[in-house]
Amino acid sequence: MATILAMSDICTRLSTTGPLLVRSGIEIERLLNSMADDGDAVTATLPPSVMFLSKVVGVDADDQSVTFAYSDHKPANSAMLASPSVTFRCNHRGAQFAFACKKPRHAMHSGQPAIRIGAPSIVIGAQARHGLVRSKLPKEAEVNCDVRMGLISFAARLVDVGLDGKAYIIGAPAIPLCDGTRLTGARIHAEGHSMAVDLDVEKVVQAVLPDGKRATRIGCRVLAKREELERIIRLFIVDLA
Repeated sequence: MATILAMSDICTRLSTTGPLLVRSGIEIERLLNSMADDGDAVTATLPPSVMFLSKVVGVDADDQSVTFAYSDHKPANSAMLASPSVTFRCNHRGAQFAFACKKPRHAMHSGQPAIRIGAPSIVIGAQARHGLVRSKLPKEAEVNCDVRMGLISFAARLVDVGLDGKAYIIGAPAIPLCDGTRLTGARIHAEGHSMAVDLDVEKVVQAVLPDGKRATRIGCRVLAKREELERIIRLFIVDLA
């Protein structure tokens, strides 16, 4: 079964689409790391009319957090740490992005004081000529999977897909699945459509979900025809035009 190997990043994709709603944690992590690599300025307006000006200095996917350098303006740091939720904006590689993060806290990064905050669950991106979307966002899609492994079959949820087909699937705890396995003929169901794909399993871990339930978290690569993979990607990276 064919696969897409190296697709464009979010900034490149924005050059051919309208504004994008990015729900893919994979692509959000890549985007934040790209902002950090480029040293882009990140801003937030905090009460009472205080401007926080900083940059991303670290992204921790395991901790699901982002670390910002301290602002040179000390009152802005205090206002940031006192805010339960903060909306950031960043101009990055010709596009503008906005994202909200929660629970800022003091941290250290490379021996310097910093602010660590929960990673965003969504990012809105747009080319400068379009402007960021202010209307109500579409509901998150529920993407279910039926996976067969020899004589064993199990139901799971596809919770993340990146532009290159990297994906994460959540299933029941203690699924007897090993790293390096190829699962053929898995069926993905979403929005009234069903399609067959293959999955190359890269990493299987036992995880605890935010609600406290235990689950099997499967890191994998989706192998599918180009148009089918694109349809799956659009469930997690939504064109708002």
